[in-house]
Amino acid sequence: VNLNITVLLLLVRSNLVSPQELDGFLSVSSDNGRNPVWVEFSLLFIRTAFLERIASPGDFPKLMELMTNVAEGRSQASPQVTQTLRKPILRMLEEVRAAPAGGQQIQASSGSATKKSVSTDQSTILSSASLANLVNGARVAAMSMESFARKDLSNAKQQVTSLLDSWIRVHNEAVSNEKALAQYIQLLQQFGVGKTDEETERFFRLSTQIVVDAVVKTSPNGGDSTTLQYDVIDIYSRLIPILFRYLNSGGADEQVVKQRIALLNNVLGVTVRCMMWDYECTKDSGSSWDQRPWFRLLLNFVSDLNSPDALHDTMKIAILGVFGTAFHVSQPLVVPGFAFAWLELVSHRSFMPNLLLLEGDKGFAVFHQLLVDMLLFLEPHLRNSDLTPPIKKFYEGTLRVFVVLLHDFPSFLAGYHLSLCNIIPENCVQLRNVVLSAVPKGMTLPDPFTPNLKIDSLPEVSQNPVILSNMMGPLKSLSVDLDLFLKDRQQTDFVNGLLPRLFKRGTREIDGSLINSLVLYIGMHGINRLQNSQAQQSLGQTPELEIIQKLMELDDHGRYISLNAIANQLRYPSSHTHYFSCVTLFLFSDSKSVAVKEQITRVLLERLILHRPHPWGLLITFIELIKNQRYNFWSHPFTRCATEIEKVFESVARSCMTPGSQRASLAIVGE
Repeated sequence: VNLNITVLLLLVRSNLVSPQELDGFLSVSSDNGRNPVWVEFSLLFIRTAFLERIASPGDFPKLMELMTNVAEGRSQASPQVTQTLRKPILRMLEEVRAAPAGGQQIQASSGSATKKSVSTDQSTILSSASLANLVNGARVAAMSMESFARKDLSNAKQQVTSLLDSWIRVHNEAVSNEKALAQYIQLLQQFGVGKTDEETERFFRLSTQIVVDAVVKTSPNGGDSTTLQYDVIDIYSRLIPILFRYLNSGGADEQVVKQRIALLNNVLGVTVRCMMWDYECTKDSGSSWDQRPWFRLLLNFVSDLNSPDALHDTMKIAILGVFGTAFHVSQPLVVPGFAFAWLELVSHRSFMPNLLLLEGDKGFAVFHQLLVDMLLFLEPHLRNSDLTPPIKKFYEGTLRVFVVLLHDFPSFLAGYHLSLCNIIPENCVQLRNVVLSAVPKGMTLPDPFTPNLKIDSLPEVSQNPVILSNMMGPLKSLSVDLDLFLKDRQQTDFVNGLLPRLFKRGTREIDGSLINSLVLYIGMHGINRLQNSQAQQSLGQTPELEIIQKLMELDDHGRYISLNAIANQLRYPSSHTHYFSCVTLFLFSDSKSVAVKEQITRVLLERLILHRPHPWGLLITFIELIKNQRYNFWSHPFTRCATEIEKVFESVARSCMTPGSQRASLAIVGE
C-alpha cells in the first residue's frame, strides 16, 4: 500500500490516472469498511480532491456510497471504526453539499497562497484551478503526514532514535559484515519495518525528521551557516540501498522486484511528504527554510540507487520512474523554496542521462514532464520580465540544462518541440531557438550559405519529423469541424467562424497552445495532400492555406502568435520545414498588407539577431526572402524606417549572404 496522497492528487490532476480507476481500486482496497487504513486514507483523499476541485463527487460514486454506508453503520466496518470516522465523513458530505458550482471554492481554499507569488497570479498557461492545486500541494502533503503522525505511540520517536543509533554503530564498525547487517535487518523487522505499511511508513518518516533536525542543529545560527555537517544524513541514506537489496519477503524474481520498487516508492514518498511538511511549518512560523539537508538526502538517494550495479540495472526503468514521480510531486510550483535544489537533482548526471539513455526512449516522457514543470515555474516571470536575482539565476540554470540537451540529447528536444514552445513565452527567443535548433542524431545539416541551395532537392524534405508532443489535446474543441473542412471544404462556415474559437474560454485572450497545434496539424494535412494529390495543386489553392490566411486576419498580437507558430516549424531539413518555409514565403508575397509583411520579417529577424544557435530552416527561409528578387524585400519601407533598423538589416544581410550576393543586396539597400 503506497499511502501517498500528494502523488495521487497530482496524477489525477495531470490526467495520468483516471478517477474512475482510482474509485474502483480504493473501494476494493477498503473492503466494504473491513480495512480501516484504506477507509481513512480514501476519506482524506476524496475530501482533499473535492476541496481543491481536482475532482467531483460524481467521479467517485463507489467511494461516496462506501462513506455513506460507513457513516450510517451499514458497512462491514467495526463499531470502533464507524464511531471514529462518522463525524469526519458527515463533515465531508456537508462540505460537498455546500460547495459552490463555480470556481469560488478554489479561491477560498487557496487563500493567501495564491497571492504571494507572481507565478500563481499571472501564468497564462495553467488555469487558476490547476495553479491553486499546485500551490496547495505542499499543504495537502503536510495534512497527510499529520494524519499519520496522530497514530504514533508516545514512545515511537524514542524507538526510532534507538534504531538509528544502532545503525550508526553498525555503519561505523561493521558495514561490510554480512552477519551484522542481517542482524540489524532482523531488528528492523521486529519493529515492523517491511512487514506492515503503517510501521514502515512510521520508521522512515520519523527517521527522516530526526536526521534532518540533527543536521540543521549543526549550524550555530539555526541553519543560516554557510556549512552544515551532513554525517548523520549520509549514514542514514546508506541504509536505504541495503534495505533495497535485502529487505523483502522472497518469492519469484518478479515479486522481489515489485517489493523493492514498493519500498523505494515508500521511502521517496515519505521523504517528499516530510519535506513539504517541514516547508509548510517553517513558512507558517515566519522563519527561513533551509533546503540543503533535503537536497543532500535526495541527492544521496539518486546517486546510490542509480549507480552502476547489476541489481539496479535489472529494474533501472522502474527506479528512475519512481524518482521522476517524486521530483514531479516536489516541483518548484509546489515547493518554491526547493527550486534550486530541484533543478540540480533533475539535471544531475546520475539521473538525467540515465533516464534519457533508457532503451527505446522509455525515459523521454518522464523527463519531458519535469521540463514542463521547470518551464511552468519560470513562465510568468519570463513573460512579465519579472527577473529578480533568484529567478534570473534559475533561468540561467534552466538555459544550461537546455544547452546540454541540445548537445547530448537533440532527438529528445526535437521530438517535444511543440509542447515546449507552448510554454516558452514569445519574448524568450533565445530559449526557443535552442529548442528549435535541435537536430536528430545522425543527421548532417547542409550548409545554409551554399550558393543556389535548393531545399526541394534535398532527400530529407520527403521525410516527416518525429512528433512526440500531444498535438491533438488542445484541438479537442475544433477537431471534428476541422477534419470535415479539410476533407472536402463542404463545411464552408468553418473558416468564417474560426477566429472566435481561438480565444481562451470566456476571455478575449488568444490561446497560443491551440494555435500552435492548429498550425502544425493543418501543415501535416497539407503535406499529405500535396504528396498524394494526383493532379498538380498549387499551395495557395489548398484548404490548409485558406485557414492560415484566415489567421492573418487576427489583430496584431494574434497574428504575431500565428506567425510564431509557423516559424516554430522552420527547423532541420524535413517535410515540415520545407512546407512551412514555402508557406512563409507565400504569405509574404501574396499578402496585400504591408503590416503582414513587416510582421513576418519581425518574427524571422528577432530570432536571427541573437547569438547562435539559429534553426537551419529559419536561416534558409530568411536568406531566400532577402535574396530572391521576386519578393522585392528591400523595396519595402519598413526595411529603412529608421537608421538603427537599416543597420540591423545590413548586419543580418552580411551574415546571411555569400560575399557576391552581399554586394548586390546591399546596393539595393542603399538605393
